[in-house]
Amino acid sequence: MIKNTQTPLNKEEQKRLNQIVQQLIDSNDSVEFRQPVDYKRLNLPDYIQIVKRPMDLGTLQYKLNNNVYKTVEECLDEIQLIWDNCKLYNGSTSWITKIAEKLERLFKKNVKNYLPLVNLPQVVPKTKETPSDVYQEEPQEQVTYNDKVEFSNNLKQLAPEQIGLIVHMIQNTSPNAFIEIEREKYQIIVDNIEFEAFTKCQKQISAWITGDDINKKVKI
Repeated sequence: MIKNTQTPLNKEEQKRLNQIVQQLIDSNDSVEFRQPVDYKRLNLPDYIQIVKRPMDLGTLQYKLNNNVYKTVEECLDEIQLIWDNCKLYNGSTSWITKIAEKLERLFKKNVKNYLPLVNLPQVVPKTKETPSDVYQEEPQEQVTYNDKVEFSNNLKQLAPEQIGLIVHMIQNTSPNAFIEIEREKYQIIVDNIEFEAFTKCQKQISAWITGDDINKKVKI
């Protein structure tokens, strides 16, 4: 818990906690944190092994409104858990970790404003753990969910001729990444892009967006 002396959750504290949670939910940055991580759909089989106590804003708000929490600190701990889980699974350099840290700052600011007498949650650094008695296979390079989201978002920023080059790069290496939805219209299945091809495409797209590759010829 946050501190030894716990603050009973009465109606006034519940109202203030709801204001804190609602401001987080209303933030444009909180889209990825409003519902549980669908690790099955996102093909993240190790998520529940690494994240022992999943939490999201929608679940937390439901628990708060249904009187599951008995103390203010219990609720605040679980809000902090959302950011801690994100940083634990995605690492310190991930774009979604940066968003979590931004929301964490908003959260702590609002706690000071709405609940000035309550101590802020203490962040305990965590690292991914793997049982020592389990045989470890060599880690395989794979595209993460965050990489896929970033790829899709960046692709939307490209000019038509740039998209055409990316499509050509993918077609040469990962033909299974395309499905025909209409005549001469295709959909890219990011999950089917080979890792090496995905990495090359991602680097090329980043170069275009940052302007570092304006006059360089694309290598197919």
